[in-house]
Amino acid sequence: MAKNKLIAIGIFAVLVFTFFQWAFIDFSVESSLLQVFSMAIVVIASIVAIFLFNKGESSH
Repeated sequence: MAKNKLIAIGIFAVLVFTFFQWAFIDFSVESSLLQVFSMAIVVIASIVAIFLFNKGESSH
């Protein structure tokens, strides 16, 4: 497996076990800022991970 794919899988693992859970732990007024930042990190890092996973050497 290519290095980029391993990095992308690692990014997804970190997202699932940290930021994604932080965004949905507690729905209250006090934690809304934490939820906003957590979901922003999840969305941005997911896009980067998908880009890294699909980026590979062309075999054409």
